[in-house]
Amino acid sequence: MKLSTPQVQRFWREWPKSCAAMQWTRVAGMTAAEIDAKRKEFLKGCGFDSLKDVDRVAGFTKVLNELLVLQGVSLKAAHETVDPSLNRSRVLRNHILTELVPCLELYVEDVRAYITKIMQDKNRWWKIDRPECEMTLMDLSAEKIPGTDRATGEVKEYPSQLEQLQYTLSARLNELRNQAGDTIHDMKVRAGVECNCKPCVTTRNRLPFVLALAGLPAVPKKVDAPF
Repeated sequence: MKLSTPQVQRFWREWPKSCAAMQWTRVAGMTAAEIDAKRKEFLKGCGFDSLKDVDRVAGFTKVLNELLVLQGVSLKAAHETVDPSLNRSRVLRNHILTELVPCLELYVEDVRAYITKIMQDKNRWWKIDRPECEMTLMDLSAEKIPGTDRATGEVKEYPSQLEQLQYTLSARLNELRNQAGDTIHDMKVRAGVECNCKPCVTTRNRLPFVLALAGLPAVPKKVDAPF
């Protein structure tokens, strides 16, 4: 999925700051062509031929982190640049907490206990190392798990702990939804989770035009949280 307009605008706000920090400027004696070549070289180093090739989640996070590293303003960004699994962990945890958990709450009385049991069953080593502690999502990693195929002896990488949990929860949720006789659309609407079925996507795409015709702002005014 291509970058959103705000993401593109964010890139072009951060790029001049990075250029200034690295002395890639006209004042430092570089030509416009040389500065543009630095931009292309930068994106290439992030794994993309152009900004149009950057995806909205992992790709944009990597590009933004690299820009902040050039600026020297974010230790967190530097850590995530060295270890991309940190960002992947955040993405997976966000999906579990904001999309899977609200849906599970429709069918499971105690979702926290339900997920904790799955995590502990899949990671029994933890109960041996720290039997007194309850496992949480923050204890799981997005790093691929190295292993060997028993049949072929080939060295392989298996899904990470967080990916395994995501797969398991998605499968369990599908079973629970079918048992309840709900469609995916029904489930997501009841849970207050964004539905990506065709009618919902079409409605969301038309909403800005409908609001514009009604003379209303396309984006609701942001209200600061009280805490």
